[in-house]
Amino acid sequence: MKRILIAILLSISLMLTGCETELGTVTPTDTDEKISYLEKEDLKSDYISWYGRHQTLVDQEYFYYTATGFKASFTGRIIDVTLSLTDKHNNIYFSVTKDDESLLDEQVLVLSDETQTFRVTFDTYEDHVIQVVKRSEPEDGITSLVSLETNGEFNKIVEQEEAPHFLIIGGSGISGHGALGSAGQARTTENSSSLHSFGYLTASSFDGSYEFVSNSGWGLAFGYNDRTGTTNITTAYESIGIDPNQDVIDVQYDHSVIPDIIIVNIGGNDYTSVINRLSGFEKEEKIAEFKAKVGEFILTLREDAPNAHIFWTMTSGSLNGTAALSVFGLLDPEDQPYIHMVVIKATGEDGDPVGANGHSSYITHQKSAAILVEAIELYTSYRSE
Repeated sequence: MKRILIAILLSISLMLTGCETELGTVTPTDTDEKISYLEKEDLKSDYISWYGRHQTLVDQEYFYYTATGFKASFTGRIIDVTLSLTDKHNNIYFSVTKDDESLLDEQVLVLSDETQTFRVTFDTYEDHVIQVVKRSEPEDGITSLVSLETNGEFNKIVEQEEAPHFLIIGGSGISGHGALGSAGQARTTENSSSLHSFGYLTASSFDGSYEFVSNSGWGLAFGYNDRTGTTNITTAYESIGIDPNQDVIDVQYDHSVIPDIIIVNIGGNDYTSVINRLSGFEKEEKIAEFKAKVGEFILTLREDAPNAHIFWTMTSGSLNGTAALSVFGLLDPEDQPYIHMVVIKATGEDGDPVGANGHSSYITHQKSAAILVEAIELYTSYRSE
């Protein structure tokens, strides 16, 4: 009788081992430590892979630029993502993918409160990968990751060493400003998405990692955020991020991730906010300042990433693009093979729909990405997927 009772108890124990409840109650089947909750320093551990610039602050992982986010691998069925929003100007939109889904066919999370927990569920209890990527801009609010929790265990991320890293720099044109909207609409965080911009679309064509330095209204020298030429994309490039008050965050970026491909779309705001409003000598003086900034910035990029190819984009006949192109010929011979001007599609070109706030639609962004992919394959050894 005692043997029968022991056998019954053993059978019940085996049935309970590994059973799934809501979160964090999976009994380990071996002596290895199982990690089911990530917070504080674990948010930048081997269990999370980050896209773009981020920093640890007050036990949270802060990320500012658009198209910044993370990937996590876990064995389980449920994962809770806790995010924080401060200095809110607008709701923040995130794209979430499960396993092999595309960020373009995503589940959307909308962060509207100071702290929110989002539950993402899968159909099966097995190995899964989740991606959470912000598609709103720095001006919309400051975001941070507070914690991740699963009902199973987290697995260490294995990176793809061969994938190229893209550095994507610019203003509204490359941030997906209004890309999902239509003509006559104002820009909102709902109808805007950097993940539907030609910069991200190009990087994804090569299955590359990506890092944005961008914000609507900002220029290379002058912009709507600051017409004096003090706070601009060149200063933001050296920083960890931009805040919603249109200031550069006073934390130096270490440029630890060296890009293989750099895409630049900048200069329109320099002209519309300052240069085009002037005439005569004053205008020529500002154009000269802009050109000087183009040269300085290219040399900075070349110093930081000497093997990277820089693809500077312009629309046909644009004044800022023409001015930038005139600088390229003045570069040293060793620099010139690494800098390329690429003419992309203008808003509404080919009769395509216009996006919100007079910006390019997703259709136009797709066409511009195709042009860039062709240029990258022409000048580098990288090949699109």
